Amino acid sequence: MSDKKKFPKDKKYRAVIIGAGKIASQFDNLKSKKVLTHAHAYYLNSRIKLMGICDVDFSKASLAAREWSTVPYKNLDEMFQNIKPEIVSVCVPDDQHFPVLKKILKYKPKLVICEKPVTAKIADTEIIMKLYEENKIPVLVNYSRRFDSTVQKFKKELSEEKYGKIISASGIYSKGVLHNGSHLIDLALFLFGKVKIARSLSVVDDYTSRDKTVAGFLQFENCSQFHLLAADQRNFFIFELDIFCEKARFKFVNEGFSLITQIVIPDPVFVGYKILSAPKQQETQLSSAMSAIVKNAVEFLDKKSPLLSTAQNALEAQKICNNLLKKYV
Repeated sequence: MSDKKKFPKDKKYRAVIIGAGKIASQFDNLKSKKVLTHAHAYYLNSRIKLMGICDVDFSKASLAAREWSTVPYKNLDEMFQNIKPEIVSVCVPDDQHFPVLKKILKYKPKLVICEKPVTAKIADTEIIMKLYEENKIPVLVNYSRRFDSTVQKFKKELSEEKYGKIISASGIYSKGVLHNGSHLIDLALFLFGKVKIARSLSVVDDYTSRDKTVAGFLQFENCSQFHLLAADQRNFFIFELDIFCEKARFKFVNEGFSLITQIVIPDPVFVGYKILSAPKQQETQLSSAMSAIVKNAVEFLDKKSPLLSTAQNALEAQKICNNLLKKYV
């Protein structure tokens, strides 16, 4: 039997969202050109029916439900019993991931999309991974830049050494190495391979007592110099990645929504020298990453297409972040 017969185009998966905060439903709305929330991505996907949004603050759930044409809930059990969802998004605060993920287990959805980190503690993440594996429930983690087609194409070009070997890279971020820096670490793992060395150098106390913004030095399989720089989110938010190759320089700016490229060219003034060309900026596809995450979920459920960001990927990033943090907490 063909996939088309197994999964007709009018077949819809029932989805719910736990948490009605920013990434769940508030960063955008129906008129937004960018798709920045789980709710928006579900709403736009023809194979998904968003059936409910649950939050302990019922007023937030109600506001989100009105915006996204669904049903608000305050009680998680009631929502699951009424809907029996196949896809569940976990968008609660980091320290609530563990109990919520454990509670979801008894309802056995087909797939969970979880905000990063999977849980706030490595031991808890490992417990959740074991439980979900035993119950055959896959977890798709929202490390959004893995779903950006611009980043995917760039990764392929790096692996083919289209721009020569990687000389060095640096990244700057703020608002906690686990909460936000893990996005940068995960992106580096995606582009450069496994980490070989991770050393913390200094810290900025701009987030929580258990999650500070750490500066450090790392080595990856395909990048021998990676400098992790710490900013202070009390001044401003920033997320950038700067990569130097033998033939070009690439810089992801504007939180990853833009990519600046400079190519190595002959110096027009000093004969025999080489310089970088004037920068050219393009928009990435990060604004469509949430839609790509939901598409990945549907394709996995339809035909077992590989998940692009797994709990194991998230655990690797979390271990590096934990190692960088340990001397400061």
